Amino acid sequence: MLNGKKEYCFIRLVLTASCVAFILCSCSGNTGSTKTAADASVSTHAEAGKVPVENSSKAAGQAEQGGRDEKKDVQSTGEFEISEGTTGKRNEKKDSAKDVKENAQDSSQESLTEGQANALRKAKEYLNYDAFSAKGLTKQLVYNGFSEEDAAYAVEHCEADWNEQAAYKAKSYLEYSAFSKDGLVDQLVYEGFTLEQAEYGVANSEIDTGEQAKDAAISFLKYTPYSYSGLVDMLKYQGYSEEESVAAVDACGADWNEQAARSAESYLKYMSFSKEELVDQLIFDGFTEEQAEYGANSVYKD
Repeated sequence: MLNGKKEYCFIRLVLTASCVAFILCSCSGNTGSTKTAADASVSTHAEAGKVPVENSSKAAGQAEQGGRDEKKDVQSTGEFEISEGTTGKRNEKKDSAKDVKENAQDSSQESLTEGQANALRKAKEYLNYDAFSAKGLTKQLVYNGFSEEDAAYAVEHCEADWNEQAAYKAKSYLEYSAFSKDGLVDQLVYEGFTLEQAEYGVANSEIDTGEQAKDAAISFLKYTPYSYSGLVDMLKYQGYSEEESVAAVDACGADWNEQAARSAESYLKYMSFSKEELVDQLIFDGFTEEQAEYGANSVYKD
């Protein structure tokens, strides 16, 4: 048996130990309860298809990194698409310019008035079979009934080379008539070409002035009787040089006695002459005395 004091101390010690044990058990129980709640929370989140906070942060980081990668890929793809689109636009622009160039004439034709289109068509038709100056073609179109404005438009846009037109016109004249260089220039200017265009046309017409002078001499003698000197003067008046004129008259093959007889006959058709007066007139025209007497005797026969 313990005495009363010792017994009290022992009981107190037992009670203290019991309190301590209770406290420890209580603490231990609360910890386990917290862990169990956390596990339950994780289990609950997992079952709901969610990620715990720690794993969620990690997943969020991965998602953010993936987002950056995806954004980077998108930007990269976008740059390629932009580059490809720019090239496509350049190609479209190039094709568009080509189409504009190819269809420029058609577009221009579509913008013309009916009068302009018809005048332009008619101008080109004329240029297909004859040579014209700009003034000459304008006059021709107006003569055909086109207005001054439509004719002027057609001449401006018919794409004619007026220098070449002058050369064609010069050659055309030389096919049917004889001209000196100066005479042909004057003729082209009369047709409406500028002096520069006319000079270009003559220079490029392959004109042989010597042959032209000879042809001119022969042509003159077909219609009018001439003395030798009178024909030389006529050729010089037409623009041939002294040398060209003399050479042409020498080569024309004229019979000057016959020319005097023709001249005498021509005079007597329009005027009255005695034989002596007629001889004097023929000598004045450049025939020699012998040629003049031959001519007068041909019309005053005994």
